Amino acid sequence: MARRKPASRTRYAIFILAIAVIAAAAWFGYQHLNSQLVKAVTDKIAPVNVPADRIDPANEGHRVSITGNLAVDKPARDIDLDISADTPMLFRRVEMYQWREHCAAAGCNYAAAWSAQPVDSAKFHTPAGHENPAAPFVSARFAAKDIHLGAFSVDPELAATQMHMLEFPVRAALLPSNLAASFRDADGALYAGGGDPAHPAVGALRVSYRILPIGAVTLIGVQRGSKLEMR
Repeated sequence: MARRKPASRTRYAIFILAIAVIAAAAWFGYQHLNSQLVKAVTDKIAPVNVPADRIDPANEGHRVSITGNLAVDKPARDIDLDISADTPMLFRRVEMYQWREHCAAAGCNYAAAWSAQPVDSAKFHTPAGHENPAAPFVSARFAAKDIHLGAFSVDPELAATQMHMLEFPVRAALLPSNLAASFRDADGALYAGGGDPAHPAVGALRVSYRILPIGAVTLIGVQRGSKLEMR
């Protein structure tokens, strides 16, 4: 009987190995696709409506919809300016009146405008005479501790993504005395720096606030123990 050549056995082994690799890749690809499909379907499933006053362990890990009164045990507080509010989330917006550069083929021109983002004047083609100072603080948000919707503890980020923000007017008189001397009232916001709110100087600051309201609300999230979370 003729003996199979070694080269033929090698090709056969490579063929079998290739089939095994393809099969494994297909299996893992199927598993990944299946998990993605399950997640997509789960995300589309209508959440279970549950009462706010009690937690049912049977809903663990499920998307639930809860209607009730949102409340906080302690106000959210801006730790820099000592502004606080009874809200799940306090949003501080800081704008500075800054030089901005606009360049075209004819050259660059400079004009000052309000901006919540720092503008690095060191990168200007002509930085001299257009220097922007560094802001003493920037925009930020501050979450309250112990946010509750009935018996549930609520993730502040979940509330922030599902609720509409409201303007929260503030006055310089609300600030500590060492800060109140630096700020002036400006239509519900705080103003600091040269000039006035209608005619600001470069480097002037405008600080305004928004909040998430407490009270009646409907939130949708995933029940994790006694918490209502994003996922």
